[in-house]
Amino acid sequence: MKEKFKFVVDNSTYVKINNTELDEFVNNLGELNYKHWSKEVNLDLAEKEWIILAFLIESMNFCFWIKPKWKIEYHNDILSGSNALFYSVIKEVENNKEFLDINYLYKLKYEDFKKIFTPVEGELPLIENRFNNFKEVVNVIHNDSNFFTELFNINSDQELLKFITSKFISFDDKSLYKGEIIYFNKRATLLVNDLYYLSDTIRKNIKNVNNLSGCADYGIPRTFRDYGILEYNNILAEKVDNEEEILHDSNMEIEIRANMLYVIELIKEKLQEKGILINSIELDNLIWVMGKKQTKKSNAHHTITIYY
Repeated sequence: MKEKFKFVVDNSTYVKINNTELDEFVNNLGELNYKHWSKEVNLDLAEKEWIILAFLIESMNFCFWIKPKWKIEYHNDILSGSNALFYSVIKEVENNKEFLDINYLYKLKYEDFKKIFTPVEGELPLIENRFNNFKEVVNVIHNDSNFFTELFNINSDQELLKFITSKFISFDDKSLYKGEIIYFNKRATLLVNDLYYLSDTIRKNIKNVNNLSGCADYGIPRTFRDYGILEYNNILAEKVDNEEEILHDSNMEIEIRANMLYVIELIKEKLQEKGILINSIELDNLIWVMGKKQTKKSNAHHTITIYY
């Protein structure tokens, strides 16, 4: 898995990895306990409803940095970012028993879709893009009578990832870098992991999600930069620090994402040497949470995209 990102790492102009800081980071990592988000909610759903819920959430799970921050209220808590999106959908599931019926979703109009994400502050950015992704997922599942049959006959995490990215254009997250196609598939990777935890059939069939990479986003590169693991050259550092947009599919963006994923693999290997077994997506999640808890943070890079 690591080799697919090594080409970018070896040819990077704007980003490099500080191995000394990487070793220190690994040596200071605390207890590693992964828990999937489904353990945090209390929903009584059928297997196919859980699957539809996962597809819907991950289809819209991207690009929350745009200001002003969009916030919602859920059970007297004020939430922002991906948590706000997640719990907006959960609240709709709790209040609308039809919501995970694919026929109901197929008829859902844009105006009703927007009501799901009622803010207490700001507005959900790129909402039309999210609706387009949402409708793509719904339309494919609704119109393909063999969808669940195919899904329930997949036997590996990599096969499931390929199924998702081939069925849904909005999940096909890849970039061209110096003549090489680099596959990131951030949201598709999250979705495979969700399906593994939410569907007994899929979990039994694919056995594990140990062949997945991490999830290349905004938060973890920032955390690695804060720890000195990822170093940006002066041109990129100035852009990020000044909150200038880094264009999607630019060499700068690709180098940030690929180097981040390569570091995840290096950390995983170093932990394995210590006898600590953890897969890439579990490790990714734990570092993402760690970054959320940091009180002092540098800027994340700003890219407008539907992929993360």
